[in-house]
Amino acid sequence: DFLDVIPTVNTNYYGMIDQLVAYKSRVFFGTWWSTLSGYVNRMRGYYITKNKLEGYKDGSMYSYYFVPEIRVKEMRQYIPVRFPIYCREFPISWRDIDKGIKEIANIIKEAIKR
Repeated sequence: DFLDVIPTVNTNYYGMIDQLVAYKSRVFFGTWWSTLSGYVNRMRGYYITKNKLEGYKDGSMYSYYFVPEIRVKEMRQYIPVRFPIYCREFPISWRDIDKGIKEIANIIKEAIKR
C-alpha cells in the first residue's frame, strides 16, 4: 500500500523493510519456522527492552504464531532457551544485553595502561 513512497527501492529489500516496520508494531503475528518472524521478534525484544514497554521485565511481548496451535502464544511468556533453538528467539537474546559492558571497558582500559 506504500509503494508510491518507495518507488525506486529494489524489490530485494522489501523483506527487510517489512521487518523494520513490523518490529515497532503493537502486535505481531508470524510463523513458527520463519527466520523473518524470528528476527522481527528479536528486534521487538530489543525495542521493548530499550523503551521499557510492557513485557520488558519478564521477556514477553504481544507476538503470536499462526501455527502450530501449541505455539500460538509462545512469545506471551518467558521461556528459557530450549531445543529446538532454531524455531524462535529467546529473551536471553535481548535482556540485560549491556550488562557488564562498563566492567569490561574498565578491564580493557587497565590492560592498555600496563
